[in-house]
Amino acid sequence: MKRLSLLSSLLLTALLGVGCASTPAAKPYSPVDTGHAFLWEVKDGRGRGGTAYLVGSIHMGREGELPLPPSMETAFAKSDALVVEVDVNKVDPASMQKLVMELGRLPDGQRLSQRLDPVTLTLLDRAAQRMGLALANLEPLRPWLVGMVLSVTELQKAGYQQGHGVDRAFLTRARDAGKDVLELETAEGQLRMLAGTPDALQDLMLRDQLRRTREAGAVLDQLISAWKAGDADGLAALILEGANDATYRPVYERIFFERNAQMATGVDALLAQPRTHFIVVGAGHVVGPQGLVALLQQQGHTVRQLTRTE
Repeated sequence: MKRLSLLSSLLLTALLGVGCASTPAAKPYSPVDTGHAFLWEVKDGRGRGGTAYLVGSIHMGREGELPLPPSMETAFAKSDALVVEVDVNKVDPASMQKLVMELGRLPDGQRLSQRLDPVTLTLLDRAAQRMGLALANLEPLRPWLVGMVLSVTELQKAGYQQGHGVDRAFLTRARDAGKDVLELETAEGQLRMLAGTPDALQDLMLRDQLRRTREAGAVLDQLISAWKAGDADGLAALILEGANDATYRPVYERIFFERNAQMATGVDALLAQPRTHFIVVGAGHVVGPQGLVALLQQQGHTVRQLTRTE
């Protein structure tokens, strides 16, 4: 029980990182400095008068590694409310830990190694050895939770923390400024989405994560380079690479594309209001042909990526 408590606490640290839980199989990447911020201005295209500023967030960072460009600060100051995937300030750790253990444990008498595809199990054993983890400690857990635990453990070892992510920075600013904070999803909803994923797809999600050849910290280093450069195409190529593989496409449908469609509907509703909303979601949800930028354009809204200084 103590071991499970520690693992569920690690999950809470990464709760906002569901969109990046399946880290990409990193390939060589050289940042292309576009002069832009990872920030888009969205103007309502249906005559209702709403405006939104859409930020692609890196959820975990090292202290001082994710400086906010002036245009983000300006856009936030002009906004009436902050909108995030999940407001972690509303999450009760004790209740969430209880839910994690309810949803993330296998039924008594079952073991992870009995349920995984042999290929996935071999990859998991190699990863556990590389990280110095005992595979026996993961046996009581469902594959979705194992993937989260491994990812967060690696990122924490590399010095990354959720407290230094972009969304947490704006949550702090919103609290200090007395701005309203709205959620596009909920912590419980994210957990139930993962837990409700069919077993075969959970196995595939874990295998997609384990098949990469570089550690999670090195992968996130690349994503941060793309974020700083405002390189939306480069970040999409990195984080959504696996979506081009027919075998792993269902993983990205579940983690990104289905949720992107739901988020786009929520943003469209916000644009119906004559207010300005500052929206912060994981960068992987913003980019690509099925990302929020593309979906909002398809809805008829005017979307423009801002420079770092405007």
